[in-house]
Amino acid sequence: MKKRFEIVDSVNLKQFLLGLVMLVSVAASAQQDPEVTKALRLIELDKPSQAISTLEKAIAANPAPAPLYYYLGYAQIKNGEREKAKATFTKGIAADEKQALNYVGKGLIALQEKQATDAKALFDKALALTKSKDVTVLQAVAEAYLGSNQTAKDAMPLLEKAKKLDEKNAMTEVLLGDAFLGVNNGGAAVSAYERAAKLDPKIALPHYKIGLVYLRSQNVPVAEEAFNKAISIDPEYTLAYKELGELYYLAKDGAKAVKNYEVYMAHSEKAEQNRTRYAFFIFMSKDYARANKEFATIVAKPDVPPIALKYYAASLFESGNLEESQKAFDRYFSVQNEKAEASEFAYYGKLLLKTGKDSLAVVNFQKSLEIEKNQPEIRELAAETLFKLKRYNDAIPQYRALIPLRSKPSPKDYFNLGRAFYLTEQYAPADSAFTKLIEIQPNLPASYLWDARAKAGLDPESEAGVAKPVYEQLIEKSLATPEKSNKKDLMEAYSYLGYYYFLKSDRKQSKLNWEKVLAIDPNDVKALEAIKALQQQ
Repeated sequence: MKKRFEIVDSVNLKQFLLGLVMLVSVAASAQQDPEVTKALRLIELDKPSQAISTLEKAIAANPAPAPLYYYLGYAQIKNGEREKAKATFTKGIAADEKQALNYVGKGLIALQEKQATDAKALFDKALALTKSKDVTVLQAVAEAYLGSNQTAKDAMPLLEKAKKLDEKNAMTEVLLGDAFLGVNNGGAAVSAYERAAKLDPKIALPHYKIGLVYLRSQNVPVAEEAFNKAISIDPEYTLAYKELGELYYLAKDGAKAVKNYEVYMAHSEKAEQNRTRYAFFIFMSKDYARANKEFATIVAKPDVPPIALKYYAASLFESGNLEESQKAFDRYFSVQNEKAEASEFAYYGKLLLKTGKDSLAVVNFQKSLEIEKNQPEIRELAAETLFKLKRYNDAIPQYRALIPLRSKPSPKDYFNLGRAFYLTEQYAPADSAFTKLIEIQPNLPASYLWDARAKAGLDPESEAGVAKPVYEQLIEKSLATPEKSNKKDLMEAYSYLGYYYFLKSDRKQSKLNWEKVLAIDPNDVKALEAIKALQQQ
């Protein structure tokens, strides 16, 4: 299908990095409330719902909960609950209008809703409240800016201020790395992450981020090393397993991709959102029976993504369940026909061939070739199927289009093209095709047989003897390579020569060739009649 199917589907790492915002100043927050530290940890491990629950309990028990509202709202954003987050930040401001973080939270939402002016006003208010001397607030505003490509550059001066205030803050370096990555400076980003790792060797985040940078550039070995380092520091670091799955997908190691994704799926709250991806990894590992079970669950849902239908159909096909595969493909094309790719029509065509629906297979091969012409395999299948259906005139343009796609000439292509011309009585182009075949395969008797036939078609009465030298070459090659020769082909050549010499009144040579026919088959009627006629003369 790899096309095969061309899948799918890898993560846009730059956007992911810019969107992956980790809350700042964990150490400072921990001093204020251990529940915040716990919640931040849960968010980092891709468990925002548990973080929300933790923070809600902390707010209920805290007489001055204003800072906690910020973290709760942020956890809600991470959980896709923006409206709830808005209300939470408003509560935080109501609890303490001088607590700057909740203005940052509202500004973050304004940025996400494309209200840049309102966002800046809220950020400015937060910075004014702290006179731009609070590392936590500077980091929070910077993180908010890092949520978008358009505003990523605005994070840099804020982080430089934070670094001057606290040069040993690992999270500032992590955010600086994100900022550098936001302006496409991967080298500076990695350097910042490395500084963060030195400042706090006990956190996995910098190594995870380094892995993402190298994964984006498809430097698999270095990315693998970084993700494994993150896991060695923190075996529960869920997202590192997820990205290792993506990494091994790039490396075409399906088994390892599945193994790591399974760990991620077992511990992430977002497992269901990634189940299609997981099923695809199983498919890639060629465990089709297991992939079928995963996909069957996914496609049973009313909002099934079309890509799941496509790979379910492919997995069913690979496991030999052709009937169910066709049903899945039909369902896929019913919702995706206008957007279907060349590889999908090609795959469906192969399925139809296996189920004996040759004409429908050709239709899908042609759809595939209309989208992508440069497909030798599919062009060949289309040509061969049309030839099999005796639609020779339709097969001819397919073979003609196929020949230039080959890295080197294929004898099979010229043989089939020549036969298609011959069987539609187009003897001149048939002759050209077989002449090329002889050039490619000079020792193959069949090449001479069909070229002789084409030439005989150009000289139907055999008066000019156009086919004579080629039939003679056929005899020479057949006798030289008996293992490649066919007795019927030899009989055809001798019969032609016998008739040719008969027309030329060369009774001796005519009789000699007809006798050679009888030497192969003593009961050949045509040869017996020719000998009789010669004797009567």
